[in-house]
Amino acid sequence: MVVLKSVRPAISCSSFGFDGDQLVPLHKVSFVNLTLPASLLSVRLSSRNNAKLSLVQATKESSTASTNDSAAVFSGENLHQIATNGKATNIVWHKSSVGKVHRQEVLQQKGCVIWITGLSGSGKSTLACALCQALYSRGKLAYILDGDNVRHGLNRDLSFKAEDRAENIRRIGEVAKLFADAGIICIASVLSPYRKDRYACRSLLPEGDFIELELPQKGNNCASPCEMAEIVISYLEEKGYLQA
Repeated sequence: MVVLKSVRPAISCSSFGFDGDQLVPLHKVSFVNLTLPASLLSVRLSSRNNAKLSLVQATKESSTASTNDSAAVFSGENLHQIATNGKATNIVWHKSSVGKVHRQEVLQQKGCVIWITGLSGSGKSTLACALCQALYSRGKLAYILDGDNVRHGLNRDLSFKAEDRAENIRRIGEVAKLFADAGIICIASVLSPYRKDRYACRSLLPEGDFIELELPQKGNNCASPCEMAEIVISYLEEKGYLQA
């Protein structure tokens, strides 16, 4: 492990700066002063030309010419994770030393997504609340992503057009993935009639961590929300989600 010690407060990544109260162009980008072995290499990636990578020697203090409005420096261990994703470019995935397994050990449960779908008024939210309460009574941490509730905040900019409905589900799927990665049992209660949208959310998670259960009606008797919640909990116990 190499310990990086910054002796300056920040890194400058802009090709403009202030001279008094005037904004003036800068010809160089200055980097923090690092205490590093002379042999350590870092990688400079120009956001103007993503295809060109060059190795630069990491010295005690260095600077490089700026070819456009921004520049970035990445360590060699993150090089393989530099990517272009959608409209975002030059993004890097930073891996934490505390992972999903560690968080699950703290919570004594396994993170997953329970996806509840159905028509409006079919009782999705009622079942979600009953399931959350039943898990809470067992000392397990769960969180509900309710389709209507999410539209009050995260998805408040979306309408009910077909493309916005699909985006609504995509965003909920991405948030549910984060909850599951945190070790939390995420209950998504969403009007999501199209299998392709649900499959896209399923594909975000490891095999088995996206749970879409079918709770059939027995004859003319309709199970209560609490009874259905117990069926789901029995499944979670059987699959080992209620222990680390």
